[in-house]
Amino acid sequence: MFPRNSCGDGLIQMVQSGDIEALDAITRCFGDRLLAIGRRTCRDDEEARDAVQDALVSAGTHLLSFRGEGSVEGWLARMVQNACFRMRRGRKNDPSLHRSDLELQARGDDPEQVSARSEAAQALGRALLSLTPMDRAILLLAEGEGWTGPEIAERLGLTPGAVRTRLTRMRGRLREELQAS
Repeated sequence: MFPRNSCGDGLIQMVQSGDIEALDAITRCFGDRLLAIGRRTCRDDEEARDAVQDALVSAGTHLLSFRGEGSVEGWLARMVQNACFRMRRGRKNDPSLHRSDLELQARGDDPEQVSARSEAAQALGRALLSLTPMDRAILLLAEGEGWTGPEIAERLGLTPGAVRTRLTRMRGRLREELQAS
């Protein structure tokens, strides 16, 4: 059995020296607590286990970057939380989570519905024209063509993070403009 007192200063020295055995010690010392943190943050057992695994892999590749300013457990807990947040961000762009049963085509000849759709289309057109050409291109590639953020970033010479940020801001701005009209 692994000695419990190895979870203190000895573990910090192992981590700071880049000793690969530190990962085994970390897993034995903090594995259950890291999994509990993952379950609270990810809210799904499978994703929590994946987050802990990602954190341990990240810890293994960044052992020498641990400065010792805080506890090893706190450093790892933050890695688990960040892994959960990354998973959650990735899921928001998962098309299977969004409704696809909505159609924009008219289903009947009801003049009020046709008029309402026409007004909505005009408002959307005005809102799209208020965007910069680059933002409009990003939005149309994402929403109209179904391109992913990395595909758009590569095509337009941006970073994937910049594409995600711009899409989030544009969607919010368009939503506000459409609600105001």
